[in-house]
Amino acid sequence: MENQGDRERRPATRSTFGGRFRTMGRRRFVSTLLGAGFGSMATLLTPDDVKAAGRNEVPLVYAHENNLKPRTTMVSADWFEDLRSAFDAHRRLNVASTPGVVGSAVVPGEFGGRNAALSVDVTGSEVGGAVPEHVGDVAVELNRVGSTPSGATRNDRSDSFGGKLVPGGVKCGSRDSAGTLAPAMYDGTSPFFATSNHVFGGDAEQHSGEPFFVHGDGDPRKIGEVRRGYQLDDFVRIDPTGGFRPTNEIFGASPSTVVGQFTREGLAELKARGEKLEKVAFRSGHSDGQLHAIDGLTCAYGKVCKRGQLKWGSQSDFTDGDSGSVNYHTDPENPESGVLVGGFNNARTWWPGEDYIWGTSAYRITNHYGFTFSPLTAGSR
Repeated sequence: MENQGDRERRPATRSTFGGRFRTMGRRRFVSTLLGAGFGSMATLLTPDDVKAAGRNEVPLVYAHENNLKPRTTMVSADWFEDLRSAFDAHRRLNVASTPGVVGSAVVPGEFGGRNAALSVDVTGSEVGGAVPEHVGDVAVELNRVGSTPSGATRNDRSDSFGGKLVPGGVKCGSRDSAGTLAPAMYDGTSPFFATSNHVFGGDAEQHSGEPFFVHGDGDPRKIGEVRRGYQLDDFVRIDPTGGFRPTNEIFGASPSTVVGQFTREGLAELKARGEKLEKVAFRSGHSDGQLHAIDGLTCAYGKVCKRGQLKWGSQSDFTDGDSGSVNYHTDPENPESGVLVGGFNNARTWWPGEDYIWGTSAYRITNHYGFTFSPLTAGSR
């Protein structure tokens, strides 16, 4: 990888621990991992994970499944250090209050290819001088974007399902607005319905107790009531009523069962491998697209800049009514059995110069609120 030797690195291979990691106490082991730059993964890794790594490899927690059981894989130590440098640089960049900047994100590097970089969206040429070309050794790439609305319209997809178990990917909302239902989210072991907060307006807390509907081939069915909206991260929690229950299925996806969710580092690893994400939404149906950037900041929508954003796909694959759907990828370990969620799809670009779908990552919601796309007790649906 280019310029890797020029970067100041923290030790990240098992040589960090010498031959002592098997005899370390848990607290010291986690502390050592934190010092080596493993961040939130430090509490999820074990000495066996470290022992399994080759000389130039590090273990990476790429996803969580039931009971937040970590999924691990091995990646190049150089690639990992490059990624950690980019995350650190993004934190230091802090362009949220810079006039003319509408967003930023980390573009993970490729295995054996280009290094990670920071991508910053700006609305005018004069803003360029306020954004550095590098943060440390991490390159900063400027994207000059416009502000002219654009987008496409689609025909509604017919959602037909019966019974009291309600999957994600179907039309939902209030009496006056519509979005797409996410698969079941969990507060510990209890599942609840979720979609984008903006389906109910700017402050869904004002809509607490309002009825929540799904729309199929017949009359709308009330399946829940709004409990609370989370405007900053653009999702809303709905408590089930009337015997209805959310399921960890995505209607129209194949495979359709959600078995867990990606970590931030897991999304970076997907990007490095050139993998695509998919979604199913009630207006535009199924689509897939390349993963563009992670750990994003966007100031282009709402009154407050949103963090933990994921950018993927193309704006042509997303339209009004698709908000609240999730992006996902087939489970790398069991590709025929289920999928792992990357995050919500909350909006598309509407300005010239950029072309993607964006929304809040699942890892951000878990880190800040404790909600997950898999139950803490295996077997819940």
